[in-house]
Amino acid sequence: MLGDILREARKNKKLTLAEVANQIGVTTGYLSNLEKNRQEPSLSVLRDLSEKLDIATSMLFMEDTAEDAIVLRKGERSNIKFQNLVSESEILTPMTWRSTDPTEIEALRLEIPPRKRICSEDLSTSSGECIYVLEGELEYRYGNDSKKIEKGGSIYIPRKTGHYIFNPGEAPATIIWITKSTIGGQGNG
Repeated sequence: MLGDILREARKNKKLTLAEVANQIGVTTGYLSNLEKNRQEPSLSVLRDLSEKLDIATSMLFMEDTAEDAIVLRKGERSNIKFQNLVSESEILTPMTWRSTDPTEIEALRLEIPPRKRICSEDLSTSSGECIYVLEGELEYRYGNDSKKIEKGGSIYIPRKTGHYIFNPGEAPATIIWITKSTIGGQGNG
């Protein structure tokens, strides 16, 4: 947050609150409130602080986007059977619909049996999706278009309606399926 940036910059310059406050023409209490994120500064004060503390002005307007990383270890991830998918999926990202702070993407690990479609009906996505083939092979079909994706290959499918993914092989295919999250349900169908 802004206060943290200001406090860190002031301390790095080895300046006291009083020294900075006097040099930019504000009270020590006001500057203290800024550093504690209790008050919002005016643009002129921001400009003065930027110059005095050698902080790029753009840094003072940046949102704090630092979030804690979430590690989902093997055995801690959830498995779920979506009604329209051919088999159970392992959820590789936090489950969006259970979270108050949903993720921006959803990733599933899914095994597709030989000679089966990934889904019982044609797929429709409101955003792009990416599929990476861990094992086996897949075939992407849309209208008369067909593309084969082998082990180690991936495909990005832009926002589309009416496509489907098929395992043409004699062995199961294992994929990682990544889509943009949708709150309240799956982002992949």
